[in-house]
Amino acid sequence: MAPPTITTPVLQTLSSHQVEQLKQRVCGALSYIVNTNSRTTYFRDAPLLARYRTELHLDTSHDSVPMPGTRASEVDLGTFAGNVPLSTYEDYRPYIWRFMESPCLQSSVDNLLAPGLPTFIATSSGTSGSSAKYFPKYAHPMKGTVTTMAAPAPEVDSPTNCAVFSLRYIHILDVLNGQEVVKEIPFSMASAGRYRRYNGWEIKNDAELIKTRLSGQVTPIAVAFIKPYSTFLLLHALFAMGERSLTTFNVTFITIFSDLVRLVETHWMDLVCAIETGEIPNLEGLEGLRPQIQAHLRPRPDRAEELRQIGMNMRAVGWLKQIWPNLTLVVGNATGRFSAVLPQVRNYVGPSVSVQNRSYSSSEGRIGAVYNPKSGDNLYKVETTNEVVEYLDIKQPESAEYITQAWDLEVGKKYEVILTTRNGFWRYRLGDVLEMVGFALEDGSPLIRFLERRDAVMRVAEEFVSEAELH
Repeated sequence: MAPPTITTPVLQTLSSHQVEQLKQRVCGALSYIVNTNSRTTYFRDAPLLARYRTELHLDTSHDSVPMPGTRASEVDLGTFAGNVPLSTYEDYRPYIWRFMESPCLQSSVDNLLAPGLPTFIATSSGTSGSSAKYFPKYAHPMKGTVTTMAAPAPEVDSPTNCAVFSLRYIHILDVLNGQEVVKEIPFSMASAGRYRRYNGWEIKNDAELIKTRLSGQVTPIAVAFIKPYSTFLLLHALFAMGERSLTTFNVTFITIFSDLVRLVETHWMDLVCAIETGEIPNLEGLEGLRPQIQAHLRPRPDRAEELRQIGMNMRAVGWLKQIWPNLTLVVGNATGRFSAVLPQVRNYVGPSVSVQNRSYSSSEGRIGAVYNPKSGDNLYKVETTNEVVEYLDIKQPESAEYITQAWDLEVGKKYEVILTTRNGFWRYRLGDVLEMVGFALEDGSPLIRFLERRDAVMRVAEEFVSEAELH
């Protein structure tokens, strides 16, 4: 099959000046990671990094750390590339498992993979035949723009955005120093942890947080704490349907929007009745949350009658524009096989609504952001300032000596992503296969297209689905 035609202008090669600029950004990111994380237990102890430690002449027999002016602070990409092998999750599992010890002592987990203690621990459902994975996430200064939710603010009369996100956590880890709890660390989905961290939403303040609604949002925050997937989506649908002025749907994955629309179809009458009466339907999983959610729902008989007149007609192209005449944007991650629902989503909203991808991320780290989201080219601009992304030609042996750097990528070739992160993973095999498409006009960063995950099983809603099953 011929590759899709690219409509976005891209560079096929880089000038010497652009190569030098790209090298500086990558080396700057690597320097931050090495100088910051060389102060950690993993860097000092892990067999994976033994050759690199020796090459840097670090004394790991005691608590010495590299200081500015030492060889470790003057990070050389060649030294790193020649002495750090590829890694997998098994290289980190024994260290990360210290967070599972009971009791969890600060002396055991402080400065483990990155300095200090994590702000949260991201959980990733295990693939078929393997156990779940956990990824400690630490606080680091971010370079570049980070999209965040606004902080809680007074309600407005005409909310226009339906942001479908979760703030649930699986459990809370108490880190102890003696008998004192020095930190509470939530285990949660990566997206939930990021929302909390970016907005400064600490768990200790949840009782007050769930009473609020973000300015401009149709759904109260309490809905983000609902566990059952169908109830979670139905409550978002209920508040969204009540607002004729809605302009935007913002979801974590585009499949969530598709699931929400299908639930609207099966529960249409119940949702319209709830809008008319201002009473939340009897749904599972609302224990302890119903009062906070109910406080934001008021009777809207006129809106309910309008919806009855519109009727439910999902087969009609652009049916959702009848419900929300001002709808202009649906945005959510549609990487790889998640993009399979895009034609269906575009049929729901019609040609006048922009359906956009957002970013290329995983539980392990952020690889890049969508490039020219309005083009439909499904291109991602690779991160070059916070994480170090390297590339392994899938036709070459699976060894670090065959890694390709960003400025040496060849257009049209397929590579596996290799990720070195500020959260303490070194040349980690992400398992993603991508195609090199070109370089960004503005700064020479690689532009890639996600192709697949190797031998992966993905979680769609509450089901496990293999890559092959999504063909």
